[in-house]
Amino acid sequence: MTRACVALVFSLLPLTLTACPGDDGAEAGDDVGDTGTETTGGETTGTGSETDTGSGGDPNLLEIPGGTFEMGCSDVDGDCDPENQPVHTVTVSPYWMEATEVTVAAYQECVDGGGCTEPVIGTPCSYGNSLANDHPINCVTWQQATDYCTWKGRRLPSEAEWEFAARSDSGRPYPWGTAVANCEFAHMFQMVSEQSTFGCDTNDTAPVGSYPNGVSPYGLLDMGGNVEEWVADWFSETWYAESPASDPSGPAEGTQRVVRGGDYYDASPFNLRTMERARANPTLAPPERGFRCAADQNP
Repeated sequence: MTRACVALVFSLLPLTLTACPGDDGAEAGDDVGDTGTETTGGETTGTGSETDTGSGGDPNLLEIPGGTFEMGCSDVDGDCDPENQPVHTVTVSPYWMEATEVTVAAYQECVDGGGCTEPVIGTPCSYGNSLANDHPINCVTWQQATDYCTWKGRRLPSEAEWEFAARSDSGRPYPWGTAVANCEFAHMFQMVSEQSTFGCDTNDTAPVGSYPNGVSPYGLLDMGGNVEEWVADWFSETWYAESPASDPSGPAEGTQRVVRGGDYYDASPFNLRTMERARANPTLAPPERGFRCAADQNP
């Protein structure tokens, strides 16, 4: 199966958007900014610390103990794209990861501090919108995401770290458990009165951490939906058959980067699964894409 895509006309915007990336790497909004019953996990974390510099420990930076898990999509999960296979055993060392996606306010601090360049401004991008300070920053390139994490003394997570933080060693298909993605758990596309709507009938991103029922086993929020997230790795369709068993960091080179987690445009709930991976041109900055950082320690 290829990632389910639906062409939708967003009535509030003067552009046509595609609900999810295609196998050739073309993605929703990539022309913008070329410039349920189970809830398992740790305690939810508030969103008031996104701008914390990490001095004395950042409460928004959660410890992930590391461990061994089965990475990828199996026949039990169903509808597995070839690049999500084979399932393979991976061990990741302990690390830290931000509980929420990086917010507009946090990214603004990096711009003001000289560590980041300004992303694209204007609807549907969140930067420059005073009402979106607690929303995830979007319309950022892979390099802009990397620069922010570096400025914070952190880094983008590896693809393996991202997946382990989303599902632990439980094999769960979604961060919250086995219930299929819907607006109880994630900020995503839905159908209302036979009309196409984005972001659970808001046609926009949501403030980070708005879906506590979607918390991951380690307390991370929005690991499914809101904005899909840049990770460090280059993308390769054959990587899962070649990946080392311990702390894999992706291919040495490539032309596209991996993104994870699905987003508020996604028409298929399967795209929000913990094992689902997509590819993206690292120089593009569409409105459905943001990021969160990882770290090797919490100062």
